[in-house]
Amino acid sequence: MEFSPTVLIWAPIGLLFLSAIIGIVIERHTKDACLRVFNGDFVILRMKSGHFVWGTLRVFPSCLELTYDSPEPIGSGRSKASYVLYSKKIAEIDRIYRPAPEAGSQARRDWQEEIDDLRRIGIFGRIGRGLRNLYGMLKDAFSQSVGMVMGLAKQSSKTMQKVGGSDKHATEVGQSLLKILPHAYEPVFEAYRGSLVVVESVGGNEIHETVGVLEDYTVSNLLIRSVEMETEELPEALAERGYTVCDVIFPRSVAIVRHLVAESRV
Repeated sequence: MEFSPTVLIWAPIGLLFLSAIIGIVIERHTKDACLRVFNGDFVILRMKSGHFVWGTLRVFPSCLELTYDSPEPIGSGRSKASYVLYSKKIAEIDRIYRPAPEAGSQARRDWQEEIDDLRRIGIFGRIGRGLRNLYGMLKDAFSQSVGMVMGLAKQSSKTMQKVGGSDKHATEVGQSLLKILPHAYEPVFEAYRGSLVVVESVGGNEIHETVGVLEDYTVSNLLIRSVEMETEELPEALAERGYTVCDVIFPRSVAIVRHLVAESRV
């Protein structure tokens, strides 16, 4: 099978443009799934150094931004209004707290409904996760097949064999498409989703245990819901606000799901 000269000329160029466009899409839209849940919410960042930073979180593909609820004066009538964390600083985060809405409010009732729904994941939710996990198992084969198709086309055409790199670019396109939907499928975590778990985290030379509901996980983070907040760990300005329950994101570099919690029925 011979391809027309027009196709032979424009196919590799089209693949290069497609790769560039996909790269832009990936850059603008790939955000950590756990961090994305906290986007637009008030959060408290505890750094590994013990320092706390808090404000409204905005999640970007390559950085995080906190907008202070109380700007920090720097003199001459000016104040620091935000705090931006890039990859090096993000690696210094020990955990991210998101306090639950005020008790008795409609927002708190909505929050509690989310927890209850999470504790009883329905059939459609499990089907959706199953499809995502199937995608994870087949993604490598899919990305390679895109390049194989172009390779077969080159073999069938003497003219197209002269167009170097087209199959390589096609494979890159396939891999880029799959990166738009990053995943981190782990069988144990899938079985534990929606259940009470114990998270072990390292703080100084000690191991700390945190109990909460596992909602989701990524390659980098764990999202744990409905955690009893240890107010004595917070700075005075935050402890006075009376936060008692929160959702927490733990970086997987310092935390791991260690136990499933068995709940006794009274």
